[in-house]
Amino acid sequence: MRRKRFGLIPLFTALLCLCGCAFSSPEELYAVPKAAEDYRNLQDQIDKVRSAGAEYAGPLFGTNTQPVQLMDLDGDGIQEAIAFFRATSADDPDPLKIYIYHQMEDGAYEVWSIIEGDAPAINSISYEDLDGKTGPSGHMDKELVVSWRLSDKIYRLEAFSVTGQEVETLLPAVSYTDYVLWDMDKDNQREIVMITLNTVDSVYQADYYDYQAGQMVLRSSAPLSGKITGLASNTKPLASYLCSNGVAEPAVFVTSNLITGVITDIFTWQNNKLVNITLNPTTGMSDDTFRLNTSISIQDINDDGYPEVPRPNALPTPDAVSSLDFWQVQWLQYDLKGKPTVVSTTYYNGEDGWYLVMPESWQGKVALSRLDNTGSGERGVLFYPYSAEQGEGGAALRPFLSVYKLTGPNRKTRANAEGRFILLEEDDVIYAAELHADSGWDCGVDQEGLKELFHLI
Repeated sequence: MRRKRFGLIPLFTALLCLCGCAFSSPEELYAVPKAAEDYRNLQDQIDKVRSAGAEYAGPLFGTNTQPVQLMDLDGDGIQEAIAFFRATSADDPDPLKIYIYHQMEDGAYEVWSIIEGDAPAINSISYEDLDGKTGPSGHMDKELVVSWRLSDKIYRLEAFSVTGQEVETLLPAVSYTDYVLWDMDKDNQREIVMITLNTVDSVYQADYYDYQAGQMVLRSSAPLSGKITGLASNTKPLASYLCSNGVAEPAVFVTSNLITGVITDIFTWQNNKLVNITLNPTTGMSDDTFRLNTSISIQDINDDGYPEVPRPNALPTPDAVSSLDFWQVQWLQYDLKGKPTVVSTTYYNGEDGWYLVMPESWQGKVALSRLDNTGSGERGVLFYPYSAEQGEGGAALRPFLSVYKLTGPNRKTRANAEGRFILLEEDDVIYAAELHADSGWDCGVDQEGLKELFHLI
């Protein structure tokens, strides 16, 4: 197979797009880049590796997927170039190569070190401060956290520190299911929280690795909920914060699948150990975070900087006590003791991409149904006054509110139909509503109030 040669211009353009390339002044922004010759030299160095029997093999996932990346690894104020290759020879026991090129005083790049791996692919790479050390220029150095992909479900994690031409392994290869990098103990350095789901040995836990005496050391472990079948595919482990007595406390939210539904475990660092604050020691489960609806994910619903865990409950329809088509969601914030607080209650319409904050006077007193006309691009949700007694063969209910998602060329005409008003308007979608005076129930909300309660997902 003929190998395609990458010229200077594609590499130069790609390097300028990387996060490490930044101009600090208007003069630099509009000046002709003086590093063109340097990058030509780098290209020559890369071509030597490729012509010797290697191909580009950038990481598959994450924010750093380019085959050539720039990062100041040793904290000297000068960016190294990191290039990812795969040896084309089947005889190479370590086919994956991470070349680290250092820029010399004359601007030329030289290979200073090579990291090798025996996996088929690199899953991801991150550059993080794990050891708290600074380089000669006073900049924080960056360690390489490399995820080796052995198969679709098997990964190994390693961490490396680069000092000059030396590469030191801070974390030897450890098998894992997922991981996050987060400053859990608030020492201004990232730690590794590794999630392991080993169904063969029935190991379901989070492991906390911290830098000590030149190594990333396993300092503490905490169990996940039992009976889980795997991590939720639509919710990656989330590194964020809890609000506890007005203080932001680091936490990791891990959502897992059960045979039916999902469950979330929340981990924090307290008293020098990793703690699952939501775990019920009696049941071995974070019972309070269980939910049957798997489509509603953890999110910061009220934009206060702290994620909320959803607690969905099925809403009634005019003809049924509950329906899995309509969900009222309580959004819970947790403190360090695992105590939840409801910060908002919403009707959540994931299908149409919007939600409505439910006034307290509505809760337990409304039923919902749909009225869609997909042929004309109109999707509607109707809100009815409701009580359990009404749902048992009572008189037909009349809606007090209709909310519409309108698409198509005549959406503006339909949004301005008699009685309707616009909630939000996007390029190709209009969200409109209508308050019905003949429902026999005062919902306590006018047009302006409804606009404040309406939000897009």
